[in-house]
Amino acid sequence: MGSSCSRNKEIPTVNESSGNGNVKRTYNDSNSCLLAVQFDNENSIRVLKYNSTKEDWTICHEIPVKGLYRTSIVKQYLLFHDWHDGLRICCYDTTTRAIRTLKPLKIEQPQWRCYCAVEFQERLYLIGADSDDNRKVYIWDPENDHLSAAPKLIVGRTRATALKHEGYLYLAGGMVTNLGYDHDSNAVERYNPRRRCWEQCASLQQARGVPGMASAGVYIYAIGGDCNDIPTNMVERYDTRINKWTQIIAMQVPKVFAACVYYNNRLLVCGNTTNKQNCSYVEEFDEATKKWCRKNDMPLEGPFSYVLATPAWTMQLESLN
Repeated sequence: MGSSCSRNKEIPTVNESSGNGNVKRTYNDSNSCLLAVQFDNENSIRVLKYNSTKEDWTICHEIPVKGLYRTSIVKQYLLFHDWHDGLRICCYDTTTRAIRTLKPLKIEQPQWRCYCAVEFQERLYLIGADSDDNRKVYIWDPENDHLSAAPKLIVGRTRATALKHEGYLYLAGGMVTNLGYDHDSNAVERYNPRRRCWEQCASLQQARGVPGMASAGVYIYAIGGDCNDIPTNMVERYDTRINKWTQIIAMQVPKVFAACVYYNNRLLVCGNTTNKQNCSYVEEFDEATKKWCRKNDMPLEGPFSYVLATPAWTMQLESLN
């Protein structure tokens, strides 16, 4: 799709106005609920709700599908991506309990592909999913099962992580192919919906694949991931006002495919060195003390995804029980 914006346009060192006075920050428990979605190849998907006062989790809903992982919220839908067939997405309607299994990408690719799928502007953005050109970005409307193209990335990649933050869609890390070889990337870019183009951001200090990412006010955290197939506990924080990444205190345990969220003024990270190990391990970073500490483990085996939802959305989900 055409754009008058240069693909190599860099963001300014002083943060632009988002142009949207309605952007809401939902990383505190006063205006959002923290949910964890557990994935299991043999059992139903279970959604857990966090009680920050008691620091515990309770199962608030079960969904009769299995073999899926990672989730996004788009309007009234929970979207799950298939672990074995990355082109298949399960769409669960939280108002009717209806389950639809769809393949929005009409690509002949039998193997699971590690692409990004993230909610942005009430649509699901699919990034790096095309094996012929991993600079391609698709936008899927689950309500109408409609797929459209978005402007291409500056740096094509797979195994990256995307995050919406203050009116932009950020993409960090991943794996790029050069001269027939795959290597980790430290490239970061963001999609500017007003200019309809991707803008180059400051690079991560450490190239890595599948980092966890979390949004917190003017900051974005890049957490863990793997460097040359070796899990890392490195954590970096990006300041959107000055376009700069800074390394902060490392986690106690390296984590790959980590579930990350900034909630109640704390950075929570769940996961472990591989998906085969204990993925219920939770660490928390306290900005005030600049320390990581071990929290109560998740009550079920993982892996998990964290999602933030409004109280009304959560109540609707619970009403289906």
